[in-house]
Amino acid sequence: MKKEILNLVVLSGLLHDVGKILERGNIFSDARKDDHYLSVCRQDKGYPTYLHSAHTAAFCDWLETKFDCLKNSSVKNWKIWCSAHHRNDETDFEATVIRISDRLSSSEREVGEYYRREIHRKTLLEPVIERIFLEENSGNLATYHRYPIVRLHSEKESLFPKTASDLGLLQSQHPEAEMSDAEKWEHMMARESLVNEYENLGNGLLHEIESLAEKHPDLSLEHLTVTLMTLLEKYAANVPSATNVRHPDISLFDHLRTTAAIAQGLYLYQSGQDNPKIGMEDDQEAKWLLVCGDFSGIQKFIFNLTNKGAAKGLRGRSFYVQFFCRICADYILRGAGLTRAALLYNSGGKFYLLAPATLREKLIEARSRINDWLLKEFEGNVFLGMGITPVNATLFRQGEMATAWEAVAQALERDRLTRFREKLSSSFFDPETEFNPTDSCKICGSRQLAGNSEHCKTCEGLQNIGMWLKDTQAILTVWGDDAEKERVGTCLNARDIFSFLGLNAHVFLLSEDQLKSLPSLKDVDGDCTFLNPLCDRNLDEQMIPDCAISTMYLGKWESSRKIKAGNSEWDFEDYADNSVGIKRLGILRMDVDNLGMVFIKGLQFPEREKGGWGEVIMKDGHPRLRKMASISRMATLSRQLNHFFSGYVPELLNQDRFDHCQIVYAGGDDLFVIGSWEQLPGLAKTVRDEFKEFCCYNPDFSISGGLTLHGGKFPIYKGAQLAGNAEKQAKSVRKTWVGDTNKKDGFCFLGTPVVWEDMELCEIIRNRLDAEMHTGDRGWFSYLSQMTASNQVLAERLALRNHIAITDGWKAIAHTAWRWRTAYQLRRRFRNDDKVIKEWSEILFAGLYHGEEATLPVYNWLMMPLRWTDYLHREKGGK
Repeated sequence: MKKEILNLVVLSGLLHDVGKILERGNIFSDARKDDHYLSVCRQDKGYPTYLHSAHTAAFCDWLETKFDCLKNSSVKNWKIWCSAHHRNDETDFEATVIRISDRLSSSEREVGEYYRREIHRKTLLEPVIERIFLEENSGNLATYHRYPIVRLHSEKESLFPKTASDLGLLQSQHPEAEMSDAEKWEHMMARESLVNEYENLGNGLLHEIESLAEKHPDLSLEHLTVTLMTLLEKYAANVPSATNVRHPDISLFDHLRTTAAIAQGLYLYQSGQDNPKIGMEDDQEAKWLLVCGDFSGIQKFIFNLTNKGAAKGLRGRSFYVQFFCRICADYILRGAGLTRAALLYNSGGKFYLLAPATLREKLIEARSRINDWLLKEFEGNVFLGMGITPVNATLFRQGEMATAWEAVAQALERDRLTRFREKLSSSFFDPETEFNPTDSCKICGSRQLAGNSEHCKTCEGLQNIGMWLKDTQAILTVWGDDAEKERVGTCLNARDIFSFLGLNAHVFLLSEDQLKSLPSLKDVDGDCTFLNPLCDRNLDEQMIPDCAISTMYLGKWESSRKIKAGNSEWDFEDYADNSVGIKRLGILRMDVDNLGMVFIKGLQFPEREKGGWGEVIMKDGHPRLRKMASISRMATLSRQLNHFFSGYVPELLNQDRFDHCQIVYAGGDDLFVIGSWEQLPGLAKTVRDEFKEFCCYNPDFSISGGLTLHGGKFPIYKGAQLAGNAEKQAKSVRKTWVGDTNKKDGFCFLGTPVVWEDMELCEIIRNRLDAEMHTGDRGWFSYLSQMTASNQVLAERLALRNHIAITDGWKAIAHTAWRWRTAYQLRRRFRNDDKVIKEWSEILFAGLYHGEEATLPVYNWLMMPLRWTDYLHREKGGK
């Protein structure tokens, strides 16, 4: 019974404000005339308010008729817990849990509430990403973008905010507003009611739930809750939670899921007390734990392979790590008796949980069992670190969750410094005796060979996973023993299976044909994860099993456009051999700059006078900031960033100009791509440009990248390391040249780091050189190459001789002989073409082109466009 009540508490938290979509779309509109439904609304002077509560109650009644787990439950009060939280007069302990959790989740809302007719149907979601307030964005007090009211999918029109002009929005006026600068007014509203858009969303949600009920009315309560969470992300992610506030920047979905997470922790914590109702609203008592799990050694694990058939192995390793992180998060939740509502974030080898403080030991025990298995399976190369920090209601209420975020990161780092400390014993250091003394795995070098195979068991399994993935449409995770694995495998006729034996988890990679057998699968303890593009489809278009449904964006290994004669898949050498010019494989790594600082300090926003409607309050010439890092806001930001990398970036690679590029990993805040080298600079620039647009051109958001070139047989682990080093160079180029320790926003290619804004001029130089090379005249190109190489040697000598930084060496030769020699060569080679001479002079000496000035001196990074041009023109792809 207690588990059922816990699941109903979580369900109530997840659905408590679903009526906002339904009210705004005029769905279940009869509820507004029904005294039964109106009774759940708060009364104000005899009139019902918060009318969305009536729509929530009507939805709960409707939902109860669809599923046996609700219809047959003896607990009927859950509908009151869910819908009556605004009344503040609850008698049930569980109802109080929902009311408090709703307040804690929504405590991020700022001062400045007001009402306008139809405001709830005219207000759109403001991007929290545009509001991030650090060094560069300090003068931007207004926002000019909003999300359209559409369901979430992986395409640009739903993931990217749009400008107010594109959406046809109007600036709202407020009678108490006193602002001298109208441009700093943020609240914008649609010209007309968005009732049709909300009706489409609400009906879409109801239609998918109806389809689920028709196929599996006997779905368990826990599986139903997970599936509803998946559907709510699709239909409520772009919906504002509150509309009558100055900054409607919290997604309804993130408010719902964080309310469910807080409610689960609060319910379990208070249930362990002698009197659960005592101390429920004690803000100082640490009732929750913020938990961060992070895998150390995954980079080494992913790239620890040779190049013989390595593409499939790399594909399998990358996916294995991504999915293993999901498995471990679920394993810890299951071990602690928590539902998936506790999972705040999971991507990039890292996850965050919100758990009750009473479960600390169970969380640690589950982590310990995972590390036992990792130690046995991967010989200590991979380790699950865990940071835990206490959280009280004050952190929720005062928007100081960034404090907890920082504390848990520090706790994680301390844990990572003492890997496997609880496993240390005399036997831990015993030498390994069961290995092949004369031979090793041809892929990773391990001496733990699988029988007579030339590969170890791990590498064989990962290569199989890489081979299976190209046809995989969905992933079924089943928890249980080997007999359960055999039962499910027989039912689905599935052979593409890998297991985490120490965790009792089995993963089935399902092809399109195998999906047809899913409806016949019953009584499964697990969940079915649909991959893109299936994850964007409705449930009525899917074959679904009798278990939880979730989705996952995956940078799939598409080989259909990269096929050689004989229909064999491309390996690293094939990407190199099919490149233009020099035959090289390119490795591109990119990630978001200063993201830790964004979460710790970026969610502090300017305070205003006049109750939120006046001018910004200034202190010492700067806006006075208020901490607004609420759990909902942080959940919204992290989810949206992950959607860009995991959902949208793979879509970019569907363009023909990137048909020789392949994602190894994209998610969280970074990406790793391999491919024919000549396509990757364009991809890097496209990702950067799209990311800037996604972030509403907020200058506090940037992304840096490193791109390196290698032969097809070059060890991939070394290439990944060098690309990582290039990325670090890109991140430090501004600090090195202009002393900017905050802004990064750079790109390193062919060993030369530049700031992104100089890449346009770099491409212009390359195009001009390319055009001259096509005429057969390499004279000007040869001179520039010799001059730049000489400058580099001279700068390095000066730096070494005078004990100065290399940048100071470059600055010292800024006005030396190369300038007049270059001026002479320009006049000599282009003679009377004054236009060309002027353009080249402005580019090389002043860093100017069409009036735009380069950020860094061109002579410093000129080697990049020169090598770029040279490599594109290597005859017959010379090495």
